[in-house]
Amino acid sequence: MALMKSILLGSAAGIVAVAAAQAADLPTRKAAPAEYVRICNVGGMAGWILPGSDTCVKLSGYIVGQFTFGSISTGYGGVYSAAAIPVSPGHSVAGGSPLLGAVVPTFSRPETGFDMRTNIDLDVRQDTAYGVLRGYADIQADVSNGYAALQGGFPVNATQGGSNNVFYVNRAYLQWAGLTIGKANSFFSFYGGGEAWNNVFSPDRQGYNQPLLFAYTATFGGGFSATISAESAYGVGPSGGGTNFNQIGGYLYEGERYPDFVAALRVDQGWGAAQISGVLHHVGVTETVDTLGARQDTWGWAINGGVKFNLPTFGPGDNFQAQATYSRNAMWYSGLPDGMWGEMGQVGGNGIAMPGADTYYYINAAGVGVWAAPSAWSVSATMEHHFSPVFSFDPEFAYGEIHWSSTGGTISPNAQSFLVGGVFHWDPVPHLDFELELLYQNTHQTTPSLYSAAANGGIAFPNTSDGFAGRFQVTRDF
Repeated sequence: MALMKSILLGSAAGIVAVAAAQAADLPTRKAAPAEYVRICNVGGMAGWILPGSDTCVKLSGYIVGQFTFGSISTGYGGVYSAAAIPVSPGHSVAGGSPLLGAVVPTFSRPETGFDMRTNIDLDVRQDTAYGVLRGYADIQADVSNGYAALQGGFPVNATQGGSNNVFYVNRAYLQWAGLTIGKANSFFSFYGGGEAWNNVFSPDRQGYNQPLLFAYTATFGGGFSATISAESAYGVGPSGGGTNFNQIGGYLYEGERYPDFVAALRVDQGWGAAQISGVLHHVGVTETVDTLGARQDTWGWAINGGVKFNLPTFGPGDNFQAQATYSRNAMWYSGLPDGMWGEMGQVGGNGIAMPGADTYYYINAAGVGVWAAPSAWSVSATMEHHFSPVFSFDPEFAYGEIHWSSTGGTISPNAQSFLVGGVFHWDPVPHLDFELELLYQNTHQTTPSLYSAAANGGIAFPNTSDGFAGRFQVTRDF
């Protein structure tokens, strides 16, 4: 037995020695260390390091589904008829634009609809010797039908509401050393269209209609900054309609010869923020229906001021903000075209739209062509109040007016409109929001002096029109 144990132990020792000798002839290799996701914070943004680089990345966005609804009463078509206005000598068109078209049957327009949106935000940043280098993209896809599609600003069947399925870049820009280049929020407006999807009067170009721009922002001490920006006046795809506004009148813009030039001075501090800004907007148009082929080459302008107050004594996150804007020959910047659904007071097709445009051409009684200039202004205010960590309410209010220098009696020379409403939020768990939004608009216009009910199917001029729109939506953000 002792001999057997000796033989076995000797054999095992020999095997181990041979294996060790063979292993010594092989190249050694250490296991690669595991590479874990590294957390980063650049310019106040928390994210993760892109492997193999010093770039900090954050991916976020939201998914929202909503039910939309609005009031439907008597609406009027947008086709203008000049039957009551005689043709002026030497011209091929009547001495003014029409005033009213046919009544649109109420049953031909939807009162309800649905909308679904997916939004993805990609934010990439890295530190450089000249500050943070940032690239940002905001991409959206919308699917809607009925009332939502008709009022959503996309091409649809104008009568039935149709349906939409669109994919687009909402914003995409880079920032570095004070520069902002790309499709970004305009630097003119103090805040966007309001607390939710239906807009109060605002120059906006922030939540929708963002321009392509090239801007520089200089920052100073105490939270002060100043910006100069060249911004596109023409629209960019389904998420932008531009600032060349010609809702009324028979003329065409001649092409973008100049961008909109914006300058803004802003302060951001613990109490809130304030801003004052101005814009120059080029109006270069050709009249298309008159044999004389009249042209206009002028500049419009607008100024905007806004202020925001944080109200921590009322509740965490509470605030109040307001802005006012005044424009001449620059209708978009008055804030009026962005109200409610962007219908110039014709809510859901109710009533008749306000006469909005950057300019207006008519032929007076002497047969002379005249370019009329609009002055338009608006004020708006919103507030956010949290009743508890999960319940909040955001009231909204806006008022605006349009006044034309002259109209020859062919369109309403004065129009006034106001909006009032609010947004209710319930956030039962993090990243989930239930929202109910209600907004009412009332519009009043003076009767044009040349308007004839007899020449317009016996229809009296609709001096007052109103309507409301609402949404119930559920949002999951990430």
